[in-house]
Amino acid sequence: MASRHRHRPDGPCHFSLMSLSARKRLVMALGPLVLLWLAVAWATGSIG
Repeated sequence: MASRHRHRPDGPCHFSLMSLSARKRLVMALGPLVLLWLAVAWATGSIG
């Protein structure tokens, strides 16, 4: 049974963002920023 996951011989195995689709990379980059913005807006009383 062939394994799809291959380790690179020149470095350690790590999670690569470049292996994801552009949409997933964008969500992973913007997600934390949006959460931070919402937390700041809530703390300052801008929301609700």
